[in-house]
Amino acid sequence: MEETYLNFIKPFLDTTEELSIIPTGVEASYSKEKNCKALIFDIYGTLIISASGDIDQDEFSGTMYREALEAAGYDVKTENDEELIKMHDVFLMMLEIHKKKEKARGSIFPEVDILAVWKDVLEESERLKLLRLSEAGNLKLFVFVLELKSNKVWPMPGLKNLVARLKTTGLPLGIVSNAQFYTPVIMNYFLYNEIKGRAFLDGFDEDLSVFSYKELKGKPDKAIYEVMLPALKKRGIKPEEVLFVGNDMLKDIYAASQVGFKTVFYAGDQRAYRPRNEHPEASKVKPDHVITELTQLFEIIS
Repeated sequence: MEETYLNFIKPFLDTTEELSIIPTGVEASYSKEKNCKALIFDIYGTLIISASGDIDQDEFSGTMYREALEAAGYDVKTENDEELIKMHDVFLMMLEIHKKKEKARGSIFPEVDILAVWKDVLEESERLKLLRLSEAGNLKLFVFVLELKSNKVWPMPGLKNLVARLKTTGLPLGIVSNAQFYTPVIMNYFLYNEIKGRAFLDGFDEDLSVFSYKELKGKPDKAIYEVMLPALKKRGIKPEEVLFVGNDMLKDIYAASQVGFKTVFYAGDQRAYRPRNEHPEASKVKPDHVITELTQLFEIIS
């Protein structure tokens, strides 16, 4: 099934439509960092443009469900797309059930493995006579295609050059992202135009790459940032020697600062601009740097 999923996903990625950033009007404000020893990034809204603004703000329709189900080999039993959108209500219900389970296990900001959620959704949808499950159906392909249709994404301007140049600096590069299994696949495709089944981004350090679906906890829980502290310590890197780059003042800047990281607020795209002025804690935090273009990072770390 894994090979089938990877073999069939490239045509859908190849038809991804280009997105342009929408400027925020924010003025960049940054200075040189004399002691930066590692760079850690958020993904959605920072390294890639998300049409919906973030991974958890997708927009769905019955047509999207039908296209994803049929692409993945499932037998759709209704010809009415308005009937098929009932699957989304089932999804929201199952999502809440799974999050409650993780919260009961002690997670403050629970995350789910989206494949486990969708497995339950499809089984319930079969009971509702919306579709018929079979061995020919591919769960990962369905979820991936639905994600691409409901949340259009595109690399931030200069992403390839950014990563290529950063690799020449010798700085450890990491990720802390609210993400699912398809996120590294999308990123590797944008960076290298290849479909890779690895659950990490090529060019980034695996032990400094933390994805919420693997930890079953998400930002702004500072615990997800703490996951990488032992790996940083092994390198002799202190938290204050780390620069974290993100677009959300709560999930990224506030949360990263709680573990001692220095922060870079990326305010480059209006869709993902999250100043969080209404949040009682995040609104009091001041990032160490504000950038509006990713290339400005080189002026900070040079």
